[in-house]
Amino acid sequence: MISLELLVNILARGALGLFSATALSFGLWWLSWTSLNTSNLGLTSFFLVQASIVGGSAAVGTVLAWWNAQSSGRVHGLFVVLTLGTAVLSAWLVNEIRGVETHKALLQGVLRVPVFSLSHMLTGMMSGAVLGGNAVAAAFYLYRALRHREV
Repeated sequence: MISLELLVNILARGALGLFSATALSFGLWWLSWTSLNTSNLGLTSFFLVQASIVGGSAAVGTVLAWWNAQSSGRVHGLFVVLTLGTAVLSAWLVNEIRGVETHKALLQGVLRVPVFSLSHMLTGMMSGAVLGGNAVAAAFYLYRALRHREV
C-alpha cells in the first residue's frame, strides 16, 4: 500500500527529475551544438548523435533525482543502465515517430520531401528522453519501495 510519505516522496522526486532532466538535456545539447561540428555526419548518424546527447544528459538528471542510497551496487548499476538506455532510445524513437506525419506512412510510405526543423527535432527528443527516463526511474523506484521497503 502506498503511504502519504511515499506519495509525497514520489511527487517531489518526479518534479525534480523532470526539471533537472529538462535543464541538463537542453543545456548540454546547446553546449554541444555551439561547440561541436556535426555537419559532416550523415542524417542517420546525426540523429543518433543528437539522441545520445539529449538522452544521456536527461538520464543524468533523472538518475540524480531518483537515486536511492539504500539499494545495493548491483541495483544501482541496473538502475543507471535502464534509465540511460530508456532515455536515449525514447529520444530517438519519439523523433523517428514524429517524423512520420501521416498514419499511412508507417505501412505504405509517403512520397513527400521531409522538412527538417531543429526545434521540432529538439522538442521531440527532449520530451521523449525526459518522460521516458523519468517513467522508468519512477517505476523502478516504486517497485523497490513497495517490494523491498527501500525509500
